[in-house]
Amino acid sequence: MVITRPPMGWNSWNTFASEINENLIMETADAMVNEGLLDCGYEYVVIDDCWSERTRDKNGKLVPDPQKFPHGMKYVADYVHSKGLKFGMYSCAGVRTCAGYPSSYGHEYLDAETFAAWGVDFLKYDYCNFPE
Repeated sequence: MVITRPPMGWNSWNTFASEINENLIMETADAMVNEGLLDCGYEYVVIDDCWSERTRDKNGKLVPDPQKFPHGMKYVADYVHSKGLKFGMYSCAGVRTCAGYPSSYGHEYLDAETFAAWGVDFLKYDYCNFPE
């Protein structure tokens, strides 16, 4: 398949950095639709770094920060999808993300399963803190 334009959308990092939460993401999805950005081809809402807790759960899974995302990522993804948009998340190839949160090194398959279960359509994958 040949695409006619690059993936276009909104990413939380440049404006909000670590100051993100589910209300902000849902309000952004609403604004993208209400302001006509979806009609112009902007289809992704992407949550960048700092969305998770500082440690994985007892099963090794990434866990959304309950203060920032009290309903969890599936809830946020379902809301974004209900607006006709696609949902994106952030991870990293290193042992920690650029901001020092758990990332996917050594957990790639588990994280891919987790992101799929949450309904993630797009993954921004950084390359910080990769072991030598």
